[in-house]
Amino acid sequence: MNIITVEGGRKEQRQMVEDVVSYMIQRQMPRMRTLDIHVTLKKIADANGYCMSESNREFEIEIDKRLKKNEFISTVIHEMVHVWQYATRQLTQRGCKEFWRGKDYSDAYYSKQPWERQAYRMEESILKEYKRDTRI
Repeated sequence: MNIITVEGGRKEQRQMVEDVVSYMIQRQMPRMRTLDIHVTLKKIADANGYCMSESNREFEIEIDKRLKKNEFISTVIHEMVHVWQYATRQLTQRGCKEFWRGKDYSDAYYSKQPWERQAYRMEESILKEYKRDTRI
C-alpha cells in the first residue's frame, strides 16, 4: 500500500497535497503499490519545490507553503512528475550525479535538464485535467 504523509502548512493545504499526490499516483503510476512519499510544506527561499529520491520507491518533497492555490497545485504536480521519473527509473542518481535515461546530465543548466523540461511540459496539462476531474 502506498504511504503519503504531509506535514507543515495549513490543514487545507495538507488535504490538497494528499488529494493531488493520490491523483498523480493513480494517473501516472496506477500499478505501483509500494511508494512512500513524505511532503513537507514550509517556506522555501530559492524555489517553489523540491523532490529528493531516497530510492525508486521513497521520496521527500518540499513545497513552498506561501504559493497561491493554482501555483501550489501546479508545483505539487511538477514534483510528482519527478517522483514518476524516479520510480520508473527514467531519472536516476549515483552519488552527486544525475542521469536521464542512462546519460549523465550533472553539468547541464537547470533549464536544459530533460527531466525538468518534461515536468514543466506536463504540469500545466495535468493541472487542467486535475481541475476538470475534481471540479475545483
